[in-house]
Amino acid sequence: MIRQDVSPIEWLNPLHYCTQEEYTTFLHKMFTTFLHGFWARFFFFALIFLAFWTGVRSRNPTLAAVCLFLSAVIAYSGGLVDWLST
Repeated sequence: MIRQDVSPIEWLNPLHYCTQEEYTTFLHKMFTTFLHGFWARFFFFALIFLAFWTGVRSRNPTLAAVCLFLSAVIAYSGGLVDWLST
């Protein structure tokens, strides 16, 4: 339960409303379901880098948005495939 006498920045601390074991279990599940395998991680980070490069250096926000969208698809597809296969 969140106390009302804490500062707003302290509300961001997840240990105020869950235990450390629950938090580490959640993080472990999240990282094991997203970004399966070497190639998923490689393409995710390559597309994130390409999105920032094209957005800042080349000033092409359309291509940067496409790269960000593709990286999100790669990141969430591992968890979606696991969810559909069960």
